[in-house]
Amino acid sequence: MTDNGLPAEKLRLLFALLFSSPEPVTYERIREVLYPDAGAADADGDADSASAERLSPREHLEALQQWMEERQLPLTLRATGKSWRILTSDDVAEPLESVRKKAEQDRMGPAALEVLALVAYRQPVLKADIDAIRGVKSGPHLRHLLDLRLVRIVGRAAVPGRPFLYGTTREFLDRFGLENLSDLPEAGRLTAPAEQVAEALAGPEVPAEAAAELGEAAR
Repeated sequence: MTDNGLPAEKLRLLFALLFSSPEPVTYERIREVLYPDAGAADADGDADSASAERLSPREHLEALQQWMEERQLPLTLRATGKSWRILTSDDVAEPLESVRKKAEQDRMGPAALEVLALVAYRQPVLKADIDAIRGVKSGPHLRHLLDLRLVRIVGRAAVPGRPFLYGTTREFLDRFGLENLSDLPEAGRLTAPAEQVAEALAGPEVPAEAAAELGEAAR
């Protein structure tokens, strides 16, 4: 048993779940994997299992974070919306920068990153607004970001032709280590509702400093 009253094998299983999952792991998924027979445990009078089950997934995650720190693993837990995943810790970020930079450069160039920043800061946003701000066509980059699942179609604007409105995805939050959009640099300058987006260039453009910070995060 750990100091938190959890069986050590449960923490090892939780670690394996988070480490191996290609997607962020939800609280419900943690319950399903760690305690698939939770109801049966109560019926059979298994006090240890029932007691551990009564601990919330968040308490399990806190115990896992402590478990990793005690072993000085270069890993940390990070929330992505209402899901969780294991990431490398900040103290090893610099030595790994060249590896991450190479991987990102292979998949997303400066122009695509610029489009992504505009979507992030002005969402929900029209392609026409992105084109107007950049001064060039952004269709290929939007399609690329859609393929990467960093951008999604969130609806249609209430203007003639009903053009698509674009926004970011959970994958975007995960990729940039954000819990939600309020964690974006200078996120208070995000534009608001879709009706305002339809008014071309009515809102503020993406702050240069914030876009630069977003670019750094992509590396």
